[in-house]
Amino acid sequence: MFLKFLFKQRTPQFALGEDVKLRYLGPSDARAFRDHIHELHFEDFRDRFNGLVSDDWLDRYIARSLNEAIVIGAFEDDHLVAVAELHTGGQIEPGQGESAFSVASDWRHKGLGTILLKALLRAASENDISTIIVETGGQNQAMKALARRFGARMQLAGDQSVGRINVAEGLRLAGRHVAKQNYPVPLPVGEAPEMANPLS
Repeated sequence: MFLKFLFKQRTPQFALGEDVKLRYLGPSDARAFRDHIHELHFEDFRDRFNGLVSDDWLDRYIARSLNEAIVIGAFEDDHLVAVAELHTGGQIEPGQGESAFSVASDWRHKGLGTILLKALLRAASENDISTIIVETGGQNQAMKALARRFGARMQLAGDQSVGRINVAEGLRLAGRHVAKQNYPVPLPVGEAPEMANPLS
C-alpha cells in the first residue's frame, strides 16, 4: 500500500508563505523529530503522548514512525516546528489510519495544525486510506476542535476522546474552509505533482 509513499522524493513539497515548508520525513530526520518533541512545553508534550514517556521509549517510537508511517513535517527554515503522522497496520483495521500531531508550543493556534491535517488527508487518499482515526486526551480541546472541523464526531472513551474523519468528506470540507476562511493554501515546491495540491 505504501510503495507510492516510500519512493516519493523527500524534498520540500509545500510552501506556506515564505516562512514554513512541509515535506515528508524519513529515518534521516530522527534527530530533528526528537528535538522537536523535546521543545514542546510540558502540557503540549503530555497532550501529544497522553502522559510522560522515557527518552528510550521516545527514540523507539520515532524510529518506528519514520520507517513505517507517513510522516509530514513543517519547517521554518531548517527548524522542525510541527509533525503530522499517519499510522497503519497492527491492530488498525485495513483502510484506516491513526493520526498523531505535534505543533511547537510557540506555533500553536496559528492554523498550522489545519494545514498539516489537509496534507495528511491528501496522503491518506493517495494511499487508499478512507478513514483517519483521531485519538487525544479529553483535555486537548485544540485537537478535538481541529478534528471536528473536518467532520469527526469526538466521543469519550475512558480518559480519551476518539473520532473518525472520512477522508473524502474531510477533503471536501478542507476546500470549503479555505474558500470561507481564507486559510493559507500550500503551494507546490520542487517536483511532487501527486501531492502538489492537498485540497484538489
